[in-house]
Amino acid sequence: MRLRKILAERFVRKRAWRASPTPMISITFDDFPRSALTVGGRLLIEYGWRGTYYSALGLIGTTCSAGPMFTRIDLDALLAVGHELACHTFAHTSCLSVSAGEFIGACAQNRCAAATMLSGYQLRNLSFPHGHITLAAKRLLQSEYDTCRSIEWGINSDPVDLSFLRANPIYSRLPIERLKQLIMTNSRAKGWLVLYTHDVAIDPSPYGCTPEYFQEVLGCVLDSGAEVVTIGEGASRYELCRTAESTLGSARPDTS
Repeated sequence: MRLRKILAERFVRKRAWRASPTPMISITFDDFPRSALTVGGRLLIEYGWRGTYYSALGLIGTTCSAGPMFTRIDLDALLAVGHELACHTFAHTSCLSVSAGEFIGACAQNRCAAATMLSGYQLRNLSFPHGHITLAAKRLLQSEYDTCRSIEWGINSDPVDLSFLRANPIYSRLPIERLKQLIMTNSRAKGWLVLYTHDVAIDPSPYGCTPEYFQEVLGCVLDSGAEVVTIGEGASRYELCRTAESTLGSARPDTS
């Protein structure tokens, strides 16, 4: 699995640059437990920010280790306040458990479900379930999504690979100081820092955080001076490199 991820990270890259780099931060939620919206989303709105919710629409109305999942009403509420809905396959499918073709089909099924349920809404960004990525899936999905997100730690600095965005967990079980340092480092580097969690609850799952922990992270984000953007907004700031450079080279494109 690790070898497949390394190959996916290093090859078939969708390289892009920003003409005027400034620090950006995106706050995202995977799977979309209800608390991610009712608690996490509410806190974001209080700061005047919006988040990105990677949802597998086949999980609607179910319950998992992170608590009750989103409902149909939650989808409308999310979009009504300006949050972004993004793709996480239809049934939270790992690309290691199926063929590349089947994985592409699982993504297409989710996009179709979103368009049907939400009056044509388009899922323009993807997060790989479980962080599992293969080179074949990455290659085939580059043209289907503006970005594909991993769970590999780090800051996205130019040239960014839009088909392998790095992301960092907001988990209460992890020391918060490391995350705070990363937020401040991102401001100095003028990079794009993507953060993610699952539930935001008083008694969170191992893959979520408490409201207090989440709010402390948001306070650090505010202090960093970075612009908070959805994944879609962040992606729109980039210009793709020339085709040859998107897979092999690293020279900055001529923008004169």
